[in-house]
Amino acid sequence: MTDRKGFSMPGCFINYRTGDGEHVATLIDRELGRRFGPDEAFRASRSIEAGQDYVRTLDAAVRRCDVLIAIIGPAWLDSPHRSDGVGRALDDPDDWTRREIATALSLGTPVIPVLFDDAPRLREADLPEDMRGLARCQYRRFHHRSVDSDLEEVIEAVEVVVPRLGEIGERPAEEGTVSSPIAEVANTMRDVSGGTVAQAREFQGVNEISGTNRDVVFGNSGAVNTGSGTQYNGSTVHNRSGDQYNGSTVHHGTGDQIGVQNLHAPRHRGEAG
Repeated sequence: MTDRKGFSMPGCFINYRTGDGEHVATLIDRELGRRFGPDEAFRASRSIEAGQDYVRTLDAAVRRCDVLIAIIGPAWLDSPHRSDGVGRALDDPDDWTRREIATALSLGTPVIPVLFDDAPRLREADLPEDMRGLARCQYRRFHHRSVDSDLEEVIEAVEVVVPRLGEIGERPAEEGTVSSPIAEVANTMRDVSGGTVAQAREFQGVNEISGTNRDVVFGNSGAVNTGSGTQYNGSTVHNRSGDQYNGSTVHHGTGDQIGVQNLHAPRHRGEAG
């Protein structure tokens, strides 16, 4: 989103404590960027550029975000004060992890706690007064043994809290783009007549392909005219009948013909036909 001056503001603010969650913050940041665009996620170590006033930047980002994601690890609650190691960091009103969460809660901004690995559930009694509401926020779990499914649940939670981000994630692919793993490769073939057609680079070894009558598998851009035989080739083929397995031009004839070049191409990633 953008503010009144036209500057881009992130929809998601990622809050984490150095030494207790950077890797989780990075994973979530990357997935948010992939789904919604990199400008929709704010992570201090990535989003604050050299020369920027980090105090003003952090404050502006947390105040204008749509949701704050709080990364909470096993050592989060009792992490020692960074300056002198005396007392808990959370007990310092100037601790940035605390300030960001307390600011979001005071503004009524939704906060999603993400408890990773063995982090315990939060209790109000263990938190400073200005962030006790964090213990009442519905959380999500994130474990290294179930990264993919847990990451998906976090993203879904964000989409529920911020509907406009859900709409971005649901936008159809642009015209001309296809999600099929076979169709990801641009078609460079022309003037093809016959049965099923697939490019040769999608396959490895003709013995792994089972075709029907008049199937053609090839990687050239020239014309291919089929008869009644199956063809597996990497160049122009003109035939009348018989099965052919070749990597170069096959001349007219009947019966099975096996060329000597280019029998194998990269392994196929999906089903043809």
